Amino acid sequence: MTRYEVRLAATVRAPVAEVFEFFADHERFTTLFGSRGLRIREGELEPNGIGSVRRIGSGFSSFDETIVAFEPNRRIDYQVTRGSPIKNHLGQIQFGTDHGATKIDYLIRFDPKIPCTGKLLVLALQIMWRRNAPKLLKGLERA
Repeated sequence: MTRYEVRLAATVRAPVAEVFEFFADHERFTTLFGSRGLRIREGELEPNGIGSVRRIGSGFSSFDETIVAFEPNRRIDYQVTRGSPIKNHLGQIQFGTDHGATKIDYLIRFDPKIPCTGKLLVLALQIMWRRNAPKLLKGLERA
C-alpha cells in the first residue's frame, strides 16, 4: 500500500515558547483541524509530554494520539495509537525562529487502512488545516 505525506507550514509572529505551548496543549492543538480533543493520560515528565495521550472526537469515530517525542520549543512527535482510518502514522511538528517569528514545519505520514482512501485523507487534512489554523495562529500574534 502507498505511504502518504501531508506537509503543513506556517509562520507566526509570536515567540516560539507561546506557539509551542499552543501546539503542546492537547485541547488547543485539536482546534487547528476544527476538532475537539481531550488529554486522557498525562505524560511521564510533563502533562502533555512524552507518553501523554489525547482523544480526538467522541464515540465510535474517536481516536487516540500518543506523544512519542517532546522537546520544548523545538519538536513534538505523535502517533495514532487507537482508532482512525490510518495506520503506521507519525506526526512531526518542528519549531524554529526567524527574526522574532516562529516557523512551524509539520509533517504527517501514514498508510490508509482502506485502499484508495489515502488521497482523500490528505485532502481532508489540508482542508481542515486551511479552514482553522490560520485564524487560530493569527490570534497568537502580537500587534
